[in-house]
Amino acid sequence: MAPGFQPPAPEEKEQYVRELFDRIAENYDAMNQVMSAGQWERWHKEFVGHTRFRPGDLILDVACGTGDLTLLDAAQVAPDGKVIGVDISEGMLEVGRRRVAASPYKDLITLQLGNAMDLPFADNTFDGVTMGWAMRNVASIPRTLAEIHRVLKPGGRFICLEASKPFSRVIRFGFFLYWKTFLPLIDWFVVKTGREAKVRPYTYLSRSLDNYPFPDQLEALFREAGFVETDYQLLMLGTVAIHVGTKRREGSCRG
Repeated sequence: MAPGFQPPAPEEKEQYVRELFDRIAENYDAMNQVMSAGQWERWHKEFVGHTRFRPGDLILDVACGTGDLTLLDAAQVAPDGKVIGVDISEGMLEVGRRRVAASPYKDLITLQLGNAMDLPFADNTFDGVTMGWAMRNVASIPRTLAEIHRVLKPGGRFICLEASKPFSRVIRFGFFLYWKTFLPLIDWFVVKTGREAKVRPYTYLSRSLDNYPFPDQLEALFREAGFVETDYQLLMLGTVAIHVGTKRREGSCRG
């Protein structure tokens, strides 16, 4: 563990994560390019291959951040679909709003404050839901999955893109060594947090997979939440995963 760093307690995690992303919002996209070794766009292209959205669909992007997946969603549902992005960080939303305003999809996208564990939408609202790089930051994965399942229409599809724990112990050791050595340095030299700072964004992110489920365990949580037709694809030697699931269609018995 990084010297002096204590991960937030579960009851403090939501506020901690909000403050964390407010702090790094302006540099978030640039740092992701660095941390991903330039693979960011490739992973997002793989993500698009799993969505199956159609023009006219209404899509929700949970924990939309600066709008990467939101814009990709909008490109698929254009010209007459809609995308709503929600995030708990106003700082991330502000960056996202600037990106959306400069895009061809500004009239299709709405970004607003919202909590993944308490989505402000009615049951059976959305044709599809996406979530990128955020599942490991929620206080409760089961509660988040239950909310996403609730707001999906029957037959709607959920796609989650996230960092992942490799099954291979050797690869996992190397990946965690990289994360836990390199990421805390960003706090020192880019974010410029001190050792005693309560919120140390990249030190926290370097530990965010410690208690995160393995890919097969996350798929099992999808099923427990009611999703069917679940599957996952591993990228980058298993350090990134795309999980998918569908809300059961009315009258369907298929698992």
